Amino acid sequence: MSVIENQMNLGRELFEINTHVARRMTEIAGEGIKQYFETNQEFAKRLSEVRDVSTFMDLQREYGQTLYNGVTERLQTRGEVLKEAVERGGEALRGAFNMGEAAEEAPVEEAAA
Repeated sequence: MSVIENQMNLGRELFEINTHVARRMTEIAGEGIKQYFETNQEFAKRLSEVRDVSTFMDLQREYGQTLYNGVTERLQTRGEVLKEAVERGGEALRGAFNMGEAAEEAPVEEAAA
């Protein structure tokens, strides 16, 4: 494979990786927004049942914990997506440059023999 074809394939692979990451990040953000609104609706309904301060504080604590758990879960998911993308990008780069080195080394070995 020529150097130009090799670089074109690298560019194509990196584009596909970036497209996948952008799509997943958008999906994760959409899921987060949906979950946020559902959580708010659920707790707004339960707020009407509150009759004293201690119940209100318990509900508020539970609400905060629910939001926190959702955010941390999405952050972990985003981190996993990014980690996978970095690994795939690294493999693509190593593959592109290793192929170039193999093509360059072959003529040198033949000339030395």
